[in-house]
Amino acid sequence: MLKKIIFLVIFLLITIGVKAQFSQCPDYENFDEFKSSLCITVKTPLNYQTNNNETIDIFVRKFPSVKKRQGSIWLIPGGPGESGASLYPLINQFSKIFPHLDIFVPDHRGTGQSSKICPKEEGLNSPNGIALANDEWGSCFGQMFSNQSYVQAFSITNAARDLSTLINDLSGEGKRYIYGVSYGTQLVLRLLQQNSVKLDGVILDSLVPLQDDSDYDLSQRSFVTDNIGRSVLEFFSKLEPKNSVPLISQLQNIIERSHKNVNFAKNLPKQDLSIIFGMMLDLPEVRNKMPEIIKALSNEDFTPLNNAIADITEFYTSYGSKYKTSSSSIPLTQVITASENNLKPEIKKSQVKIESKGLLFTSPLPNLIAENSMPTYQRDVYFAKTPKKIPPTLIIHGTLDPKTHHSGALRHFEKLSKNNQVTFISIKDAPHFIALFAPDSFASEVSKFMKGQPIKSKTITDKDTLLK
Repeated sequence: MLKKIIFLVIFLLITIGVKAQFSQCPDYENFDEFKSSLCITVKTPLNYQTNNNETIDIFVRKFPSVKKRQGSIWLIPGGPGESGASLYPLINQFSKIFPHLDIFVPDHRGTGQSSKICPKEEGLNSPNGIALANDEWGSCFGQMFSNQSYVQAFSITNAARDLSTLINDLSGEGKRYIYGVSYGTQLVLRLLQQNSVKLDGVILDSLVPLQDDSDYDLSQRSFVTDNIGRSVLEFFSKLEPKNSVPLISQLQNIIERSHKNVNFAKNLPKQDLSIIFGMMLDLPEVRNKMPEIIKALSNEDFTPLNNAIADITEFYTSYGSKYKTSSSSIPLTQVITASENNLKPEIKKSQVKIESKGLLFTSPLPNLIAENSMPTYQRDVYFAKTPKKIPPTLIIHGTLDPKTHHSGALRHFEKLSKNNQVTFISIKDAPHFIALFAPDSFASEVSKFMKGQPIKSKTITDKDTLLK
């Protein structure tokens, strides 16, 4: 115990004065959004739960306020394998919403320029950068199993304690806010459970379900995606002429043909059609073309489908992929998912295939997380719990989110809002990631929240996300 106290005292002494260590980022000239950015790498304990004196590096990029400074906001990316690069394309947008706040974007442990689970294979200077490639997979797995205690330290709880250290040491004077999207909402709520940092407001974008919600955990992702996809097709079918074959029936026939008709299947991409249609639900512009795509495929016209795939590819290529830290960490994703976010860790890939039979819209995730072969860590006292006390909080969520289901988010909200000031804004027809796909509604509601204006839970319409 004494050894642990001495280590923590030394660690705190080392970190005193880190505020002065921000410096111009080496890549500040690479992108317009980086020109004003400052960077720092902070050392934190590898594992806060042990007396081990190992440390890791946590990278933070800071964007100074564009107007007279009044405080700070921390932007927490999703994933869990995503780095801060997934939010860099929105920095100018966030600067307009929060002009008086310094914006901090950390790479949480295991991502971006922070310490990795596989330091060599996921290093920036490795052959494929931070993404694993070719024989790097084998050597990475070898490193993970030969040093399991290191890997097990890459938990949500330790990542949350990193955040506490960063926010307390780097934020500076003034008010403090935090924004999290997708997995970032889970990480923010884990931080709030620890009650180790003072915040003036919390913004949760696309809230994850409760960890013990067996209807909406990651093993159920394909059922969530299929539920949303069918809702979309039911809406579009109402716009079709009377006596038309329902779009759901048409898509069902198309998928059956893709499995049984060799001549038909040879004109289709190798990826399963249900996965491709599931991906369409993420992008409103592509999603709105689904009736055209389905009707064309029914007539063996593959052009609209190929155009949609090209649009999806172009979107993900252009959004965020230009940064050297854009790639997600598969090892981190697998470790956290298997340890905490998969309520059916025993399921086999063959069972996933059987369960998915008959679904028109699916996600590749349930198959990817089945039969996990990576080291896991033990769930701790924070698992499936909610913070007892939280600052004023705004949740903003799409009604057609194919990743974090609206109903699952509402269940989570109901638990969070007991004895807490929490507002839930639903964006009609919006998919996952409101700040990206419904920027006007996001800016409007968040601006009211930041000004302290009274906001009631409600559903609003956004022109960018409506089915039409």
